[in-house]
Amino acid sequence: MPRAYPHSHICHGQVVGFSVKLRKNEPTYFAYFRGMDGRRMERDTNQTRVGQAVEAARLIIEKEYAPAIVTVEKVTWEETIERLKARMATSGNRASTLGYYLKLIRLVRKLYPNTDHPADISPAGAARWRDWMMSTLGRRKKLPSAHYVAGILGGLSGLWNKWLMDDLKIVPGNPWQDVAPPKADKLAVKYATNEQIEAFHAWIAERFGECQFPKLFLAIKAYTGCRLMDLCSLKSAQLCGGRLIFPADLTKGRKERAVPLPDDLYTSLDAFKGEVWLWQNYPAGLKAALVAKGWPTHQLNPEFAPQRLYYWVETLFADYRTGHPDRPLLTTHMFRKRAFTMAWQAGVDPRRASIAYGCNVDTLMKHYVGLDEQAVTDGVFEEMNPKAEKKQ
Repeated sequence: MPRAYPHSHICHGQVVGFSVKLRKNEPTYFAYFRGMDGRRMERDTNQTRVGQAVEAARLIIEKEYAPAIVTVEKVTWEETIERLKARMATSGNRASTLGYYLKLIRLVRKLYPNTDHPADISPAGAARWRDWMMSTLGRRKKLPSAHYVAGILGGLSGLWNKWLMDDLKIVPGNPWQDVAPPKADKLAVKYATNEQIEAFHAWIAERFGECQFPKLFLAIKAYTGCRLMDLCSLKSAQLCGGRLIFPADLTKGRKERAVPLPDDLYTSLDAFKGEVWLWQNYPAGLKAALVAKGWPTHQLNPEFAPQRLYYWVETLFADYRTGHPDRPLLTTHMFRKRAFTMAWQAGVDPRRASIAYGCNVDTLMKHYVGLDEQAVTDGVFEEMNPKAEKKQ
């Protein structure tokens, strides 16, 4: 506090120095102090006595230093959704991002159907929502995993903080930011093994006969390590020069990735591609396989759409898991993890692998590489403490 100020006042955790003085030709005292931005302030106390002027100055300082009162308009859920849709359309985010946020909103409103506004969700209500999620059976009559609930909480916090609070100014705060996620054990990374792929291919051959598409599709996915929707959305022009090109507007990292393919894969893919879409001919090949098996095809849609292919592949894996509940779990994403794991087992530096596969290196090692941690531990300690050379 500057020595020029004979008085002081503690205001909202700050010590503010001030003085009161008479001005020429003025009957009342004026208060002089520094504002929150450091500028010199002058305010009329409207008092003619110095003692009363000092007390009035304290009240003036309290008012000047008081936190700004933020008034947030109460916006209904319906209007919130419409504003979010409009904003996401101009933000450059993909439609899948909006779909995820709308899913989060539906989950919140499922527990609180009588709330009219997002601002009605309090921190206590957010904590109750977490406990409700952890104790409510899902569609498969199973409780959700702690990992799933923790991920949903992170998504809700991001939605409230980035979009509803900072961007759209719909809510005054983020009730999810201090909600503790459930504790969860670290899961081992599971990738598609050779044995699993062979068993799956045998099941496909039994179901579709000599249909080329499923095996070729999964071979490309396992080799490139791409995401399922990225692969479904490729166009024929993106297969060229011995490479399969994933454009920037398609990949999650928004960066183009051109993967060189082995000659046999490139030749097979080049022969299979359609006029516009890479996988455009799969409905025709699938229909021929079903006809050969004597199965009806009247419900098969001959028109190609990336989203329809995505759902068909996911349904194929779901049918396999349903038909073989005794076998190890196999998902489409495990083919992506296989590519990352194969790179690790081949001794490729994870930093270089992360560039090649379009993934953050920490995410790669944490979620995509299936490794024997005990073998890694043994190897590190052996390198740090080499055994003495045996005597000749």
